[in-house]
Amino acid sequence: MTTKPFFSFLALILAAFGVLTLLTPPTRAAEDFAAANPRAEYQRVRLLDFVPAARMSEGGRAIFEPRPVRFLARIAQLPTPQKADYLKKVMELMGVKAEIQVSQRIALEYGGEKALAAYVEDRVAARIKRELKTGDARVFYAFHVYNNRYGPALVITSFEEGSDS
Repeated sequence: MTTKPFFSFLALILAAFGVLTLLTPPTRAAEDFAAANPRAEYQRVRLLDFVPAARMSEGGRAIFEPRPVRFLARIAQLPTPQKADYLKKVMELMGVKAEIQVSQRIALEYGGEKALAAYVEDRVAARIKRELKTGDARVFYAFHVYNNRYGPALVITSFEEGSDS
């Protein structure tokens, strides 16, 4: 039995509610969302280019298989509480077996006009609070889960010192 008809039907329902949705069937990458090796197979992105390209028109969203990305950014604000109900629904929709807990967000400075808010896994948020301060630059590892009017919705799962080269 294939999952494509289900995803086509689901896309039709979401489109009826005014949500622009691009769905692809989940793969092993999505299933390994929580357990992914933070240093393998992560596409390097430059947020200064990536954020504007990911912005959707007012009210639009594009959901797709979580894609591992890494980028260099500076902490504009340490982790703070963040509702993650929509993120959890998206991960369930994509068949992600999420062992991770997300209830925090972080603001990242990347050279754009406004800091980018990103979800951050709770264990990583605790590590950031212990080890880093506002203004510190790091290479972050994240999953790009969906796009909305603000740009990419990223879930940070790890970070390290260094440049992203």
